[in-house]
Amino acid sequence: MRRAWSWLACVVVVAGAAHLTPVQRDAFFEDGLVVLGKLLDEAAVAAIEVEYDRFMSGVRAEQMGKDFTDMSKPFGTPFDQWSVVNGMLPHRYHPPLRNNAWERLAAEIAAEIFPGVDMVQDYDQLLDKRPGKGDAVFAMHQDMAYWPPATLTANDTRTVTLTLAIDDETAENGCIRYVPGSQKERKLRPHRPLAKSRDEGHAVVADVGDDEEIRRAEVPRGGVTLHDEWVVHGSPGNASPRHRRTYVIAFRTRAIVDAERAAGFTHSHNDEVNWDVFNPEIAAAAARTE
Repeated sequence: MRRAWSWLACVVVVAGAAHLTPVQRDAFFEDGLVVLGKLLDEAAVAAIEVEYDRFMSGVRAEQMGKDFTDMSKPFGTPFDQWSVVNGMLPHRYHPPLRNNAWERLAAEIAAEIFPGVDMVQDYDQLLDKRPGKGDAVFAMHQDMAYWPPATLTANDTRTVTLTLAIDDETAENGCIRYVPGSQKERKLRPHRPLAKSRDEGHAVVADVGDDEEIRRAEVPRGGVTLHDEWVVHGSPGNASPRHRRTYVIAFRTRAIVDAERAAGFTHSHNDEVNWDVFNPEIAAAAARTE
C-alpha cells in the first residue's frame, strides 16, 4: 500500500497555470456543463487507475455498506449482477487514493471557476459502467435532488462537480447527456425514486420534456467535464465491449459543507439524513406508486 501511495503522489500537476479558457468558464455558467478535454497525461491516469480498480473490486465493501452499490438496481443485488458499480467516498475508505494528481488538479480547477471563494472538497465518487450493460443507466436528475435544499445555506448552492474519464467516454459506452441551460431556473424539478424508497435504492429520476435539447459530452481518457448543481443530466447504458469508468469530485463552499455536516449529511448512502428527509415530496411520490 505504501508503494502505491508513493506512485500516486509522485505525479505532479503544474500549479499556477490556468486550466480553463475564458470561453470554457463562460460555458460552465451558460450551459451548466462544459467539456475541458484531456488534462491529465497517461502516466497520471495509469497511476490512479491501479488503485481505482482495486477499490472498485470491492476490497472495502464490508466496511462501506451501502456506499458500495449498483446505482441502477436495488440494494442487495449480487455483485456479479451489477451494471453500474458505484463506490462512494473513496477518499474516506481507501487511503491510497488520497492526494492523487486528480484531487490536486480538481481543486485548482474549482478555484478557477470560483476565484476568491473558499471551495472545499465535499465528496468523491467512482462509477464504472460494465461492458455490454444496456441497463447501466444513470437516470436524468439534478444533483440538488440528492442534497440538502438551498434554504439550508441561505440559497447559496455554489458547486462545481468535476469528472475525470478513466476510459474514453463515447455515445456507445454511455457518456454523460445533459440539458443545456436547464440550470438557469435554479429550481428543483419534480423527481421520483427509481425504487420504492431510499431503503431499496438510492437513485432518483427527473422528467425531461420531448422538446428539450439533450447534448452528449464525449470525453477522451484523461479528459474532464465540469457541471453545476442544477443542470439536468444523466447517462444511458453501456452498449460497448469496454468499461466506462469515471472519477467524480465535487467542490462546494466551505459554508455549505459545514452546514451539511452539521445537519448530519455526508453524502454517504449510510447516512440517516438523506434525500428522503430533505425532499419528502420524492418519498411521497414513491408511496403513491405502490
